Amino acid sequence: MLSFSLAAPIGLVSLILLIIGGVFLAVGQADYSDYTGRAEALVSAREQTTETRGTGDNKRTQTDIDVFVDYEAEGREFTSVKLNGLNPSSYNEGDELTVAYDPADPGDPVTAQSTEEGAFDLFLWLAVGMLAAGGIGALTALALVVIAARR
Repeated sequence: MLSFSLAAPIGLVSLILLIIGGVFLAVGQADYSDYTGRAEALVSAREQTTETRGTGDNKRTQTDIDVFVDYEAEGREFTSVKLNGLNPSSYNEGDELTVAYDPADPGDPVTAQSTEEGAFDLFLWLAVGMLAAGGIGALTALALVVIAARR
């Protein structure tokens, strides 16, 4: 019985680590190497949306911030385009910044630091650690279930 009572929390934590590790792996593989164009941009809007879920002690609030920029690239003007990449939410309305874009698709800007070599490496290393810990935990939980089932 003790094996089952240990297996459930270990399995749950392992599942959470595997899910978060998978998300970090996807983020860590972001590749903006084609974003060789640069343009000076002005933050035209910063939209904050807050969503509350649950009630009582289970009440959770999530805040999302979207930043929109105006800039000129490849001879075209772009207005109120959502900024992506690393830390776009650190910019406020009226801020000026350099954005990077793919010359083949200049309407999809990212923060310039997103194009630097190794910009997303931290996410990859965190993903490796979480996936390894989650995998080991899942195997441990499975072993505990098998041991309990044989008794």
